[in-house]
Amino acid sequence: MEAGEVPCPWTRKRQTCPSQQGRLHLSAQRDTEHYLEDLRKWQASSHPELANTKPADLFTDDFAEEYKRLHADIWCRMVHVHGTLRSLQQLEEFPFDMLYAPSEMEFWRLVISNFYLSACIILHALTNDKRKDTHSLLTFRSWIMEAKWASESKRDILKATLKERKFDARSKGIADRLSYIRHKRIAHRLLSDEGRKQGKNVELDELCELFDATHLLFGALSFGSAYITLAGDLMPSIVQGEPAETCLDRVLDAVLRSNYVVNQPEQHADRWRIMRKCIQQEELQLMNVLRKRIDLPEA
Repeated sequence: MEAGEVPCPWTRKRQTCPSQQGRLHLSAQRDTEHYLEDLRKWQASSHPELANTKPADLFTDDFAEEYKRLHADIWCRMVHVHGTLRSLQQLEEFPFDMLYAPSEMEFWRLVISNFYLSACIILHALTNDKRKDTHSLLTFRSWIMEAKWASESKRDILKATLKERKFDARSKGIADRLSYIRHKRIAHRLLSDEGRKQGKNVELDELCELFDATHLLFGALSFGSAYITLAGDLMPSIVQGEPAETCLDRVLDAVLRSNYVVNQPEQHADRWRIMRKCIQQEELQLMNVLRKRIDLPEA
């Protein structure tokens, strides 16, 4: 990584191995099945008693309308960052380095980097902003607790729920590093970055881990319903026994259908048998995984 470069997990060289090849082919199905089995991953909900009570029945003053306005703003940002992280997970698994020469990768580098920066900035704002003139999960929680409740017993239920879902030390540590990166590498660029020497980076799996903790907290503060945090085609679903395709799935499939590496057997049909002997076994296995994905026969 060059000096001053914004840290991004995808700057590391991918190490392709058979286990990753299998994961590439099956991850979408396993991931969708996992999300369908555990609705808490993409449906934010509070304690059942609060989830089944409308905001207008929880508060005694005009705060119910203000609550709905503030909640909608955070909900929108949660949907944005959740979809961004799920897309990044899919892009991370895709073997761009096998399909493209380094000089042909700039578009995908920009896509991945911009998604990463977007996730960092939104998660930082949700988890670290504490000033009274900012709107974050922390200030939202404070406003809710300070509001006039119609029932003290329901307020106590929320207190207990928040205690159960508070950030643990690891989540706080990730949030702290994210704050450092936002202030000193993204929003501002310091000439001397001691944090880089100390390893203050945040990888994709850590961003996802912090989002999970944030999702639980958002759910605790969500009243009157369960709130879906994956929108449109990113929402997990099964169609005729198979995971439903997303727009990104179709884009990546189109990349494979037009890619020289994947289509070598068809483009060099007259000499493919000879060429095949010169390809390393692991590369051939990955080629066949990719060909199977777009319904081509094994090479």
